[in-house]
Amino acid sequence: MKSALALIAMFSMAAPAQDTTQLEWKPKVGEVNKLKFGIAMNMGGDINVTFLVTSKTTKIEKEDVTQESEMGDFQILFNGQPLDMGGEGPGGGEKVTSVTKLNGTLVSESASASMGGGGERVSRMNTFLRPLKPVKIGDSWENEWKADKEKGLQSSKAKWTLKAYEPKNGVDCWKVDYVYAEMDSPDGISSNGSIWLNAKDGMIEYSKYEFQNVSFQEGMPPASGTGDITRVR
Repeated sequence: MKSALALIAMFSMAAPAQDTTQLEWKPKVGEVNKLKFGIAMNMGGDINVTFLVTSKTTKIEKEDVTQESEMGDFQILFNGQPLDMGGEGPGGGEKVTSVTKLNGTLVSESASASMGGGGERVSRMNTFLRPLKPVKIGDSWENEWKADKEKGLQSSKAKWTLKAYEPKNGVDCWKVDYVYAEMDSPDGISSNGSIWLNAKDGMIEYSKYEFQNVSFQEGMPPASGTGDITRVR
């Protein structure tokens, strides 16, 4: 009997405090957040790219969050050997100012092509939109983007599904699975993966994903591979 009660108590402690969530992002002015990115792909050899993005929240006005971000610690390995970039890599120490709504919608970005690369097509693929109403585990929500021929953008669609409440990176998180695809051609960009969001502040703690047919820099042929994002403290 005591063992049964102990098990019940353990599972009660592990359960989320609420049955539903809107996965709210709760930034604070002056707060600094660091994310380490890793990308692996094969283009005539194994390529591994790592870099660190440091972001500072400078202003919050109603639903709009302004941040200044900077890329650092950029490194490329080709078949395990470091490549000399002849500089600081993409971004070159440039600070990028972005305005994002609390639900994840990008309002503006001062240099979208220089940090992370790939322009608006990759920006769409990397977008995480939070649900507009409370969701429970098993619920899904979607977003669609229209095509823009002048910008070279295909129509595309993303779907997110709340999968679990579990620890990741040492903290309690909500796990969200997602799929994304451009819809107008068979060789369009696509990706799928999982995101773990800090249950307290809504920030990404960890993410892992696969991608197909992505060109990260102008003139670079499309590639497929895997990636991960880790919050650094």
